[in-house]
Amino acid sequence: MSKGKYYSLEEAREAKDLKGFAEAHPSEGNKKQFENALERMAKNLPIADQTSKKR
Repeated sequence: MSKGKYYSLEEAREAKDLKGFAEAHPSEGNKKQFENALERMAKNLPIADQTSKKR
């Protein structure tokens, strides 16, 4: 692992340390939105644009 540098996903895969990669790159996401998007993709349905505002 690169100390003091960016820890890339490729490095983590080679080192078999995906947990370490996840700890080095914390993410703030919306679990419900992710699950909904993943389900819609699995069913080949369009995913609504979450960034546009409804008028």
